[in-house]
Amino acid sequence: MAGRSIKSGDLRHPVTLLKPAGPVGVYAEDDESYDEIATVYAARQDVSGREFFLAHAVDAENTVTFTIRWRDDIDRTWRVRHGEELFNILEVNHLGYMRDYLRLKCQRVQDGGV
Repeated sequence: MAGRSIKSGDLRHPVTLLKPAGPVGVYAEDDESYDEIATVYAARQDVSGREFFLAHAVDAENTVTFTIRWRDDIDRTWRVRHGEELFNILEVNHLGYMRDYLRLKCQRVQDGGV
């Protein structure tokens, strides 16, 4: 799903963007509180087998990519909630800085708590 080939119908998963309520330390603690900033629609893609192999990552099966409409305020300290699942943002990809979509590479938080 390249930046320009996204159709509005692909953005069918409601996700909530969560921003830390206070300063974030070097290590993200599980008991940090987050404020709900917005609910937006996203395209969700689980990591592919090829990406899994290339990443050599532990728990890569818990890695998901969300593509959303452009926002200029999201960074890696934020989280994404999709249904009952909670994700830490690992990477924010601006898709060539076209200011139309963002791709958020995320990893599921194991305990699921906010």
